[in-house]
Amino acid sequence: MRGRVVPWVLVGLALFGLVLLSGGPGDDGPPLDPDNTGELGTRGLVLLLEEFDAEVDVTSVPRDHDVALLLADRLDEIDRERLNEWVQAGGTLVVTDPGSPLGAQPAVGDFFGGLVDASIGADQCDVDAFAGLDRVDPSGGIPLAVFPGDQSCFGDGVEAFVVVSDRRQGTVVSIGGAGAFTNGTLGSEDNAALAVTVLAPEPGTRIAFLEPPEPGTGDKSLSDLVAPGIKLALVQLAIAFVVYALWRTIRLGRPVAEPQPIEIDSSEFVSAVGNLLAERRDPQLSAQTIAAASTRSFAAALGLGPATDAAIVATAVADRTGRDVHDVEGLLRAAPVSSDDDLVALTLALDRLEQELLHGEPTPS
Repeated sequence: MRGRVVPWVLVGLALFGLVLLSGGPGDDGPPLDPDNTGELGTRGLVLLLEEFDAEVDVTSVPRDHDVALLLADRLDEIDRERLNEWVQAGGTLVVTDPGSPLGAQPAVGDFFGGLVDASIGADQCDVDAFAGLDRVDPSGGIPLAVFPGDQSCFGDGVEAFVVVSDRRQGTVVSIGGAGAFTNGTLGSEDNAALAVTVLAPEPGTRIAFLEPPEPGTGDKSLSDLVAPGIKLALVQLAIAFVVYALWRTIRLGRPVAEPQPIEIDSSEFVSAVGNLLAERRDPQLSAQTIAAASTRSFAAALGLGPATDAAIVATAVADRTGRDVHDVEGLLRAAPVSSDDDLVALTLALDRLEQELLHGEPTPS
């Protein structure tokens, strides 16, 4: 078992060592960024163009520029449409992203052999501006399709690394990859000459280095970003809600009588119970009801539970008032009552007992 674990431990240590030796990612900046001075940046391209008296501006859409450079097409449809209108009005667009719909499309074949670490000669070139160029290093670029009416260079006339197309009054120069313009490859072969030829053909050329706008810098509101179909659906939901609310609230015709709940006040309830007891003509039952209510009231005043037995309550009341416990218990148990006079006498006796318990003195008879 130990012999099987040791090789895996050694492999893990070797991988950990490779990570330490390779170090963390560089902090030069993102690839193709005009401020990135690393191998994949394009700071060298900006400095080269400025050496030839070109004015380089980083923007999302060209305005009064002569040439626009699109290294990586991360624009939205609106910016692409504006850029296309700018080209047709007489601008020159240089596209190095083969996947961009603004430039030439990738070719089906691969006459460059992959273009990785290779150089391409300008043997078949019908672009007069490239007459002085010999070879370029595509640095992983891909061939582009050449259609009738296009001019091309560094290819065979059917597929080429550079394709020049006319768009009304403007021109689109499509290049099969942005790797030729990065800091690490710009000095290889005639890459620098190619960049100056297409981007700064004469001193004072104004170049727009195209990049997508930063989030939050646009002029569109949140409602402008909502699709028209979603807006229409929200309007329909609002109309449906209003119709439903009107249907539920407005009643056409006469008012409908609805049964109302019957509310009985506490005094009326007591009166109703008394009337029922009076109709029964049973003084003893009334006496038991009054005595039970007094027992619960006395128990609450003495801090006893509402279900305490009458004998216990009578003992506590007798201790508090000094009365005889048997007399108190007789009142709380409603001694035999046979007439209304006896019921009245019991009620008065319980009332005097309550006064003695709560106030310490009986009610005058």
